[in-house]
Amino acid sequence: MAPGYTCLLAGVFRLFGVYSPASSWVILALNSLFAALTCWTIYQIGCLVFDEPVGRGAAWTWALFPYLVYYPVRVVYDTSLSAFLLSLALLTTLHLADRPTARLVMGCGLLWGVMILINPSLLTMMVCCLLWLMWRSGAKRMTGAVTLSILMTILVVSPWIIRNYRVFGKVIFVRDNLPMELAMGNNDKSEGFWTREEHPANDREEMRRFQQVGEFRYMAERGAEFRQFVRENPKRFAYFSLRRALYFWIGPPQAAIVNGYDFNISRHMNFLLGAAFAFAGLWLTFRRHRPEAYLFACFLFVYPLPYFLVTPYPRYKHLIEPEMLLLIVYVLWEARGIEVRWPIPFLVRKKGADFSAPTDP
Repeated sequence: MAPGYTCLLAGVFRLFGVYSPASSWVILALNSLFAALTCWTIYQIGCLVFDEPVGRGAAWTWALFPYLVYYPVRVVYDTSLSAFLLSLALLTTLHLADRPTARLVMGCGLLWGVMILINPSLLTMMVCCLLWLMWRSGAKRMTGAVTLSILMTILVVSPWIIRNYRVFGKVIFVRDNLPMELAMGNNDKSEGFWTREEHPANDREEMRRFQQVGEFRYMAERGAEFRQFVRENPKRFAYFSLRRALYFWIGPPQAAIVNGYDFNISRHMNFLLGAAFAFAGLWLTFRRHRPEAYLFACFLFVYPLPYFLVTPYPRYKHLIEPEMLLLIVYVLWEARGIEVRWPIPFLVRKKGADFSAPTDP
């Protein structure tokens, strides 16, 4: 686990009791606060990039749509916090493109440092945002600002890296569980997805093995298992990766039985429609020659890449759903003036026909 959200939970436990009802209320209330703050970032981004009605519509959708309300009140994880911070980082990047003040640049670096300590996978989006700044505002103009932002990020993250080196005797960038995650999603028993039962936190035998060999040796062994599987089964690994890429956007297979009916297909379609409209919004953003289109493209094409190799849980996609929602509302807002005329013969009034009296059945 990364230290950021873990320390937040530890602080709540210290104040309100370990796994106490009071702690559960506080934790879920904090998650709900992070989700509520995301309404503000969505609105601000919508006003900057698109139009005020787009920002307002996306913010209200985020506040009221049941699927988006699910995560802060159900999942005790950094999901809601990371989604808010990532949208805040996007908003900060947009402001930096217009006025790269020293305070804003240092604040941006501080923000990215905190985000990496909470969720290291967001490092890819930091790189994308900084590269976009260099392209959008000119490399000469932004070189100093980008360098200062990177140095500030290193300053925030380095104490934890130093701590890891002092405790473990090796340089670890925030966390070291990637080999285990890769092995769990790519093995002879897997179909491209790992289950909770395979994880040391849920399997006693696997946890015993973890404790016996130690963290570094355990991760090294799991990494060796993954590399061996890829060498022996390259086509199967490619097939697994393609399946995970598909299910990242349509949701992984999961039984959704209500009153004896399985709504798994409906679940896939709901996820698919959201992704389709988001990509349609991205296409329209490019078509309207908005420079922010390249930045939004990074959210849809770069951010998901690591999960194509591991597992495509919907809560991983939730981190970019504020940006997806903006694109969805944007394409719907732009489509408001389109008239669709359906050629239904029996509803078309024929020339000379009398509709004043009822006809025979």
